[in-house]
Amino acid sequence: MSEEKLKIDKIKKGTVIDHIDSGYALTILNLTGLGESPNLMTIGVNVSSKKYQKKDIIKIEGEFLDPIQMQQISILSPNAKISLIDDYKVIEKKKVKLPNIIKSLILCQNKTCISNSEEPIETEFNVLEEKPLKIQCVYCNRIYKLDEIVFSSKEKIEKKIKQTIQL
Repeated sequence: MSEEKLKIDKIKKGTVIDHIDSGYALTILNLTGLGESPNLMTIGVNVSSKKYQKKDIIKIEGEFLDPIQMQQISILSPNAKISLIDDYKVIEKKKVKLPNIIKSLILCQNKTCISNSEEPIETEFNVLEEKPLKIQCVYCNRIYKLDEIVFSSKEKIEKKIKQTIQL
């Protein structure tokens, strides 16, 4: 019996997000906005991995990640690796890095937290643990695990940035 493997075609120019924690590929696409791209996309979910047993992978033609998207990915999957592709070759590899402080990307669910007031204050969380993720709001000290996190929408992030600039 010969062993058959699924072949995922290379992309000519774009981004490969590899070593995504199993089950998070679609969440990453939605959160980062990459899922709205009209470009060719290949998504592998629960792909066999020697290092992690199972992983997800995303290949997207003609798209490159910005720093906010990289940080969003680091929150959901701190083991992810990003490869930038040009002319079918890897031109740069990056490992996402979860920062010690996460600003503006996550909402505090404590209704009495000052970050939920009318004040133009961006949310800020200290990372207490990376795996499993545990973060703490710097204003009200509430602690969140990954499954409790609510991400800010792109519109809310842009609104907070505009409010801060106007001050």
